Amino acid sequence: MIKTEKDGLQDDPDRLARLSIQALALLGGLAGVLISAFHLLGSMIFSSSSHGLGSWGLLYKMGGIAFLLLAVAGTAGAALYRRRPKKAGLLLLFSGLLGFPVGYIAWMDQGGFLGWAAWIPAGVLLTAAGILALITPRTLRIRLLGQEGDSPEREPIEQALFIGTILAGIGVMTVVFLFSGLLINAAEESLKSDGDRDREDFAEAETAASMGRWDRSVQAYDRILTRNQSNQEARDKRAYALERLSEEDGSGQSRETERMN
Repeated sequence: MIKTEKDGLQDDPDRLARLSIQALALLGGLAGVLISAFHLLGSMIFSSSSHGLGSWGLLYKMGGIAFLLLAVAGTAGAALYRRRPKKAGLLLLFSGLLGFPVGYIAWMDQGGFLGWAAWIPAGVLLTAAGILALITPRTLRIRLLGQEGDSPEREPIEQALFIGTILAGIGVMTVVFLFSGLLINAAEESLKSDGDRDREDFAEAETAASMGRWDRSVQAYDRILTRNQSNQEARDKRAYALERLSEEDGSGQSRETERMN
């Protein structure tokens, strides 16, 4: 007797759940690859600029490489899940959670929360897949329904409950990770000394200058001088940024005058 696809699903009520876990892991891995590509491409563009990015450029590039490795590990977890669900779950959980501190450190000189938030799409998907793989679909189904028996009549309800649980969990985890990053960032900001703030503003000013945003560069130097008016380095670099800003404004006005004439 030949089994139909419907019969196969009834014999294996957790098949859809397992496919959902693999899909989450693959989507998380893909999101991680895109995030790492953004970092690596950005580091290449900024490093080719005349100003460069200083120490932050190295952190930014290393963060991109780490994101790529974690994304590959997450994708490997999706492939491993069918044979070794527990090991795959641990690998997915590790890949998803580790990306948050990696992103925070990579963006530390520019505001660690930005790097933390950048990993949220990949991190939430990989972490959710890891948790579900460790709990196992059958265990979750039993806890949701309060029974062990497999009933074909209840299968649509079970599948709907499982998918609903996944979506609700993703939403809750996104909010949790977002607020966790904000709390960590707020705690770090409260512990910073003026010297730490100066280094961050210098890094921000250099980044803005590398992108031709001399106005933002001047603002960063202004914050440094507000804390310490005797900072000669900030004065000199602010003067240079103002000079470049005035040159750009002047050239823009000259081009506008030529067009009008």
